[in-house]
Amino acid sequence: MSRTKVETAPADLQLLCADAAAKASGVDSTKILPVSSSKIDPQTYQVELDAGGKKTSCLVDTEGNVKSVQPA
Repeated sequence: MSRTKVETAPADLQLLCADAAAKASGVDSTKILPVSSSKIDPQTYQVELDAGGKKTSCLVDTEGNVKSVQPA
């Protein structure tokens, strides 16, 4: 049985997504927690967030540009 390696987003990119989700949803950024993340292509990470009980998905590139913030 082989295990696949999942590459998670660096902490600074996860925090950028949390901040973007806070601005988009009007929730205090201290209430938004990254739950999981994965690399979806060489330049892009998907970060799953919990925004005060609401699930949110964020796409961020390796340069720190938030591409999208959407309800999950």
